[in-house]
Amino acid sequence: MDNGLSEIARFLALRPPFDRLAPGELGEIATEATLEFYAAGATILSEGGGPVTFLRVVHSGAVDVVHEGRLLDLLGPGDAFGQAAMLSGLPPGFEARAAEDTLCYRIPDAAARPLLARARSGELAPSAREPAHQPVAELIRTATVTCPPGASVSEAARRMIDAGASATIVTFGDGTLGILTDRDLRGRVVAAGRAGETPVGEVATAPVFAVAPDMLGSELLYEMLVRGIRHAPVVSDGRLVGVVEDRDLFAGQARSWFGARRSIEQARDLDELAHAAGRLPDLMLALRGSSLRALEIVRVRTALTDAIASRALELARPGSGLPDEGVVFVAVGSQARRELTLTSPPRGAFVVGTGDRLAPETLAALGAALRRCGLPGQPVARSRDEWTRAAANDDLALAVLTDRRPLWGTPGEALPLVPAPAGAALLRALRERALTEIPPTGFDAESVLGLAGRREERLDIRRAATRPIVEMARWAATSAGAGPGATLQRLEVAAEAGTLPASAARTLADAFEVVLELRIAHQMDQLAAGLPPDDLLDPAAMTPVTRGHLRSVFQAVSAVQRELGR
Repeated sequence: MDNGLSEIARFLALRPPFDRLAPGELGEIATEATLEFYAAGATILSEGGGPVTFLRVVHSGAVDVVHEGRLLDLLGPGDAFGQAAMLSGLPPGFEARAAEDTLCYRIPDAAARPLLARARSGELAPSAREPAHQPVAELIRTATVTCPPGASVSEAARRMIDAGASATIVTFGDGTLGILTDRDLRGRVVAAGRAGETPVGEVATAPVFAVAPDMLGSELLYEMLVRGIRHAPVVSDGRLVGVVEDRDLFAGQARSWFGARRSIEQARDLDELAHAAGRLPDLMLALRGSSLRALEIVRVRTALTDAIASRALELARPGSGLPDEGVVFVAVGSQARRELTLTSPPRGAFVVGTGDRLAPETLAALGAALRRCGLPGQPVARSRDEWTRAAANDDLALAVLTDRRPLWGTPGEALPLVPAPAGAALLRALRERALTEIPPTGFDAESVLGLAGRREERLDIRRAATRPIVEMARWAATSAGAGPGATLQRLEVAAEAGTLPASAARTLADAFEVVLELRIAHQMDQLAAGLPPDDLLDPAAMTPVTRGHLRSVFQAVSAVQRELGR
């Protein structure tokens, strides 16, 4: 590498996101980069210009980011700009103007795009060696024990002891697989007074929940938490590969989570359940510094919160006047999407049969049980038709139709869906919510910069970034005729259906993951410091990496909102 290229590589290597690149990759970037000079006041990017095909990095001088004559952001040496528009394919939505005589490195799209993608994945992705990110087939640690259904439980227990296993797979003649665990032996055989000659087929769980070999450890952990199980057979093309246990996933962390899940499931009264629910903050704090991504952390919290809500309602049911059938409790919002952060309040509602009502005292008793276990608010109960009629003008009703997930109960009829005649009004309501929260435009030394020159001392990252992405995904997926789902799933659906351009959906998905990582890291730091978690970030304390990520997020979200608002 000649001296000129070496200088470019050295400059970029000290600045995010290029500091994540290997020397060879930096060399590739340096080879493609050119140095541009802009006199003070010169326009570098035009707000109404065409697609952005270059990434620019300020070498010296300063760049004003301006929209309709207002200063949105001030960039200095090392700051990159144009990447959000370049990746999304949308116009920049701002004007970049040299605040003084300025030098910029200009890097072509073809060179910048793949290397920046690798830099970002390297920054956000944990080690592939961690169990969370390995296929479950590679996590099998113990010998696989099998028994025919006619074998005695004594024989099954002997085989498990000999192999050092805590479960045996029962192979039925029709190809069905069952499972008998050490806990089953204690609970279903010994405690029940059954003889050792009892056939395992009589006490095994069948059919068993099985997984494919390529499922990731983090995905299996979530499924185990939801189902309250500790073992999962791995099956490929009908062939048993082995059995993965909870202890194979995240070692001590997983055991504490499963211990909490069992405490919730086995709570005999609301006092015991409230005690188990009180352990959640400590369990979340144990994740600080773990290899888990933020997406996985929020799914774990959601799974445990789901279990608390379901068990609370089950314990409160006797004597509450709640009917045995025809009532369903649905999670809504972040909980329904399995995206509960440490600041997201769990929310739910009851759907009752047409013409049915829950007595006020029944609702009061159920709400008190939920609040006792740390789940705030007073639930509302309406029929399917009542929820549907209220949806266009009621946030909770809109969530019940478009952002819900059944948690508990037995429905007497189908849950409410977005009806075709009222669809236009509901879609307008969703679209308005997608455009309500406008992201900030950037930062100065100590403040967040907003439109109309507004400055704020703290960045509410949920309001500024998470909410607009979530709402755009909800509108786009519902417009495509899709039901409720997680934000990333909705963006995939929207891209496939064409309600969002594929490039815009990918940009929003990347932005969502970046913001979620920042939110969870901030909340974990607060929890560790003994402070109540919030979503308020201090701009003065942000690293250049964080500021760079957020600038890209703001630009990406604003660009999609502008297209949606046309």
